Amino acid sequence: MFAGASSLLIKVFGAVLSYAMIVAFAHLLSADEYGQFALGLNAAIIIASVAGCGFNTGALRYWPQQLVAHTPALAKGTVRLGYLITLLSSVVLLVLAVLLSSGLSSAFNGSSRSYIAVIFLLGGVIAVADFSTNLLRAQGSTLVSMLPRDVFWRLATPAIAYLLARQAAGLNSTLALGVSALVLAALNIWQATWISSNVNAFAGTIKAKYDLRSLIPSLLPLWAAAIVYAMIQQFDVVIVGSLLSKAEAGSYFAAQKTAQLLSLVLIAGGLATAPHMSSLFHAGKLQELQSLCRKLAIAIASVTIGGFGFLILAGKVLLGIFDPQFVAAYPILIAIALGTVVDAVSGPNAYLMQMTKFEGAYLKTLVGCYGLVIAAQFLLIPRYGSLGAALASAGGIVTWNFLAIYILRRKAGLDPSLLAVIMPPRQANRI
Repeated sequence: MFAGASSLLIKVFGAVLSYAMIVAFAHLLSADEYGQFALGLNAAIIIASVAGCGFNTGALRYWPQQLVAHTPALAKGTVRLGYLITLLSSVVLLVLAVLLSSGLSSAFNGSSRSYIAVIFLLGGVIAVADFSTNLLRAQGSTLVSMLPRDVFWRLATPAIAYLLARQAAGLNSTLALGVSALVLAALNIWQATWISSNVNAFAGTIKAKYDLRSLIPSLLPLWAAAIVYAMIQQFDVVIVGSLLSKAEAGSYFAAQKTAQLLSLVLIAGGLATAPHMSSLFHAGKLQELQSLCRKLAIAIASVTIGGFGFLILAGKVLLGIFDPQFVAAYPILIAIALGTVVDAVSGPNAYLMQMTKFEGAYLKTLVGCYGLVIAAQFLLIPRYGSLGAALASAGGIVTWNFLAIYILRRKAGLDPSLLAVIMPPRQANRI
């Protein structure tokens, strides 16, 4: 109970700080540099999903699963594998990016190469942070899992960037992204130290057992799904920046991040309960799992719908905080927000599918829906501009949630959406 309440409180405070952070950079950077910053930050999150190799999501599933199975040696080995593979893939991606941009010297000048290198550096740091944060959450260390990234990083990064801007009489996107990476890296070290203590408390001096082969069947779809999901969440800005302009990307980024405030309770609820979902499912307690999902659905839907009403009334004011010109992105904000409301009302189905045995179905559904989104965006953006990207994105979210609920109700007898309140799924105890 305490963990859930503290998770929600930190997530709410973290969302305010996250919003303040991107607003601060909007004022520290020029319009074009802010667009570059938005492109870089979103690209880094996508790169992080690649570098994570599935362990960023797997941390939420494997630790509780191995606790239920009473396999401390395997749990210790999985933690070490997660760090080793995530760090190694991050370094490989960074080296490849540096070598490729250096080899294509005619296409990239010195500043462009630095910008690309910093994006990949930040991506690797975020990958390690994702793994550490989710593992700590699965281990029950709620405060240490959330405070470094949700609070300390978002406070320190713009503050340091502001001081550097004053010293250098200006700030560019490369430096802003670099500061973000270095501050988060320092916080990663703190979290890794805490994780080591938790692992030792659970497994003691037992020799770690490494069994990557047994993880691969679930790890690969978790990995692919993490990449596709990151693209769904972040690639819109990259596409808008590529097809339109960096300034358009900046305003779209502001609208997107404002709309994503509505997903706060969905994310907090899903992250807080994902390890519990894994434990209940693998222990065969499906009735209890469905009860948890029903309670989550009611809480998430009620708060999110109220938040949508607030965005309708105050959306222009919020966009104007970034830049008065961004008020024109209000229709984009509402379009993205509508998709977010549908996502919230549908409940934490993404977490439920990945914490159980439906990671394959989750991946196939996600890939199919995102393929339609990309096609729609390339058709709609030339005609409707940034609004076309927002409409395509919202349509993809609606389609994905409809299919996810259908799959879970039919194949698992589980339903994490608000629909379960008025129409409970049948045979919730049959798996």
